[in-house]
Amino acid sequence: MAAAFSAATATYEAAARAQAISADHLAAMVAALPRPPQATVLEFGCGTGLLTRRLLPLVAGDWLITDLSPTMLETARAIAARARFQVMDAEWPEVGEQRFDLIVSNLAAQWFHDLAAAIARLTALLAPGGHLVFSTLGAQSFRQWRDAHAALGLPCGIPAFPSRAELQNILPAARIDQQLFTLPYDHGRAFAAELKRIGAGTPSPGHRPLKVADMRAVLQRLGQPASITYDVLHVVIGPR
Repeated sequence: MAAAFSAATATYEAAARAQAISADHLAAMVAALPRPPQATVLEFGCGTGLLTRRLLPLVAGDWLITDLSPTMLETARAIAARARFQVMDAEWPEVGEQRFDLIVSNLAAQWFHDLAAAIARLTALLAPGGHLVFSTLGAQSFRQWRDAHAALGLPCGIPAFPSRAELQNILPAARIDQQLFTLPYDHGRAFAAELKRIGAGTPSPGHRPLKVADMRAVLQRLGQPASITYDVLHVVIGPR
């Protein structure tokens, strides 16, 4: 996974349209939360800094910015010279005894192998009164792509994501805000290429690539131009 994201560093910003929309929404949610004048902040899965650059003017304090990809972390370093940076797998955070007033992340948690356990570990890093605020993909994401595969009886390599209700069951103490939007693509190949350009083209474990003829049938079924749904679940854990 880290290698895929590192390879996509140069193309990420131009292709990360959904990530930018999600980051705007997430930043507005963070802006409405109480926090100390000088907060301790942990960002995980920073990528090239889409969320970072939106939050730095809003949240003053001591920032620790992390990502699984060293290459993406170096890109983010250019926009937050005074912050601390660390290569880290957020599913197993290694921050010593540090505790944080704010832990944030934009569209990284969907890659966790065990979301509930990872969020429990991250929540344990909150200082009293602190908040964990993150976004992840929901079940309706890429619905048209999945439907095109299903209509042809073909397996889809995109992982399954939780619905809002399922995520609420996993995280009963969380407040969840659902954001649904569609993005236009000239054709299905453009959608698949965009996923690759942001490093998100890795299929579900065990998925075998479709034969050329089968993929051609999927693209034809999807049609052109194509609209693809994004279902983003924004989560807040902490005092109300």
